Amino acid sequence: MANAPSKVVKSVNRWTPNPAPVSNENLSDYLYHELNRLSDVIFNIDVMRLEKTHRDPSDNNGKPRDGDIRYADGSDWQEEGQNLYYYNGTQWIPLGGGGGAGDYGQFYDTTNQTAASINTGQGVEWGNTAYSRGVTIDGSDSTKINFSNSGKYYIDFTATIHSENASSKEIYFWPAIDGNDIANSGMVHTLESNNHRRTISRSGIFQISAGSYLQAMWATDDLDLDLHGLAASAFAPAIPSVTLSVVQVGG
Repeated sequence: MANAPSKVVKSVNRWTPNPAPVSNENLSDYLYHELNRLSDVIFNIDVMRLEKTHRDPSDNNGKPRDGDIRYADGSDWQEEGQNLYYYNGTQWIPLGGGGGAGDYGQFYDTTNQTAASINTGQGVEWGNTAYSRGVTIDGSDSTKINFSNSGKYYIDFTATIHSENASSKEIYFWPAIDGNDIANSGMVHTLESNNHRRTISRSGIFQISAGSYLQAMWATDDLDLDLHGLAASAFAPAIPSVTLSVVQVGG
């Protein structure tokens, strides 16, 4: 059985009566049409049929409340995609499915990062944001990634490491949340020659609370090992020293 075609209806969930007729002879027709309109509204509310919203309900002094739900058109409002969104008191959050994908962020840095001292943990610095919703670089500390909403987040980290002498040297990476190292999350790599480069990565799912921050920590036993990107060449784009991708996958 085919689905019913979409209809462009204004205020399908709200009823405002039309002016009553002047003549009593037209009163029966007026009541008939008004009751039909009211019946349509009650039906749409009963089946939770929402009209598409084409502008941010927060605009023009709008006052959305916690728990409000809207069906965004995905173009005029919510370019993330046509989907149901709920208001959490701060922003509109997409529900599962549709074009929404929860909070996300993609960050990178193009500078060469060096260790201040050997065998001492320090945070990777983030200088650029490619995409962001609810996940941002801290304005006061560029090693921190701040989270606006609680949830489970898939996080993928990549670094390009570089050796500047011929000795064998090791580099360690691990994540920390709110300054606390995550147990059983570290990785180590070894470089053994001068000008040796290697791109390494690690991913995982982390439970993070609203207002918390994430840091990608690193340490090395040799100051001649750094996080080192490359400028664009005639045949290839630039290679960042570090990248971080964050996607909310659950509550």
